[in-house]
Amino acid sequence: MNCHRAAFGVATALLLGASGSAFAESHHPKPVPRLVPVGTYDTGLGTNGAEIISVRDSDGIAALTNVKVESCGEDTGAVDVLNLSVPARPALLRRVCVDPASTAAGAPNSAAVHPYGDYFLVALGKAGARGAVAAYRLSDGAFLASAPVGILPDSIAISPNGRWAVVANEAEGVDKGDDGGAGSLSVLDLARLHPGRPSRLQVMEVPLPSQAGVAGFSAGRTDDAARLPIDNSPATLEPESVAFSADSRFAFVTLQENNGVVRLELRSGELTFFGVGETTHAADLTDDGAYAPTATLTAFREPDGIALDPTGRFFVTADEGDSRDAAGKSGPRGGRTVSVFDARTGALVADTGSQIDDWAAMAGYYPDGRSDRGGSEPEVLDLTRWRGRTLVAVSLERANAVALIDVTDRTAPAVVDIERVGAAPEGIKFFHRRGALHVVTANEGDGTVSVLEVVLPAP
Repeated sequence: MNCHRAAFGVATALLLGASGSAFAESHHPKPVPRLVPVGTYDTGLGTNGAEIISVRDSDGIAALTNVKVESCGEDTGAVDVLNLSVPARPALLRRVCVDPASTAAGAPNSAAVHPYGDYFLVALGKAGARGAVAAYRLSDGAFLASAPVGILPDSIAISPNGRWAVVANEAEGVDKGDDGGAGSLSVLDLARLHPGRPSRLQVMEVPLPSQAGVAGFSAGRTDDAARLPIDNSPATLEPESVAFSADSRFAFVTLQENNGVVRLELRSGELTFFGVGETTHAADLTDDGAYAPTATLTAFREPDGIALDPTGRFFVTADEGDSRDAAGKSGPRGGRTVSVFDARTGALVADTGSQIDDWAAMAGYYPDGRSDRGGSEPEVLDLTRWRGRTLVAVSLERANAVALIDVTDRTAPAVVDIERVGAAPEGIKFFHRRGALHVVTANEGDGTVSVLEVVLPAP
């Protein structure tokens, strides 16, 4: 099935040139959603700016992480508070420099805007050391509170009800022979954080037990930096991205290097682990200047981004991959897919197979120089319901693009469009403005933010 789809995709690319739109529209009974670029914001920081973005859907206020801003001080990062209420004209409201007392914890790795409060949280971290979470007021950038968390916090998310925040402490390797320490989760109770008066952050640390030998987890690979075996013991578990269920009961966290997902029940603290297994599909594995998905890729998915369906029935992952061998060298890796899993059991429902790279090739975006590594490299994703459809937007780090995927039928996820954005998009979010649906990406390769609108062409 996947081999047939990939070959047909290449033929379609030859017929349609740089656009697959005619193919998609002719094979769907109703208009298919499209991505239309509408706005851009430039941090002016180049590769030091625009890594992760969080958007509050109610008013379009966003927080954007920048790893280094000279005007804030040497090796000091900042968070740009943006106004996306007019998507065609993203505007900087203020640049919030990380408090000097927090800089020792590291650079801003992720940020999350509270769903209704006047503040955002930022996770600060560096390899091999405990990090911190700091809170700042949105309206004026004032520092509110901070607290230590686990080793190298990589991402943070706030529950839809605003009560909880969960931090994925990646604890990745520091150097050859140094695994960086044990990965963990940090849970913040935000009930006592008040932006209008002195407050504090209450943190609970959640250690992760060994998953050695668990089915579906990675095997036979090494850590990127440390070049030590990933045996799925606590020292080699590396939490990556966080997403909440719509009812705020569960947090789902990817374990990229371990090829797994952990589900945390917030009330009981119960942990449930899912190994996400391997994918097999047609792929281009040769760096030769042409897209030809004639090989078969079988690889651990190694998911990065994660999002949940509003009903709580399933979750989706962006399967970037990060495998290395003992010499620190990489080869064909990662799923190059978006995968759908049952949220209760962790069972695989379906994945996109070769579609993402097929569409990137049709549009002229496919990075053939990465064929022998991770192809287009799905990085982070988001999911929303819109006009009777369930849609996923996924950033493609190496293709410098966003793919739009229809998962309304979760057993048959289908790429329906792809569009160019800035260089090396990582963070991505959907947001709604005046009845319209938009996608925003943080492009760490050039320090820009891209805003696109999801539209339905006339029948």
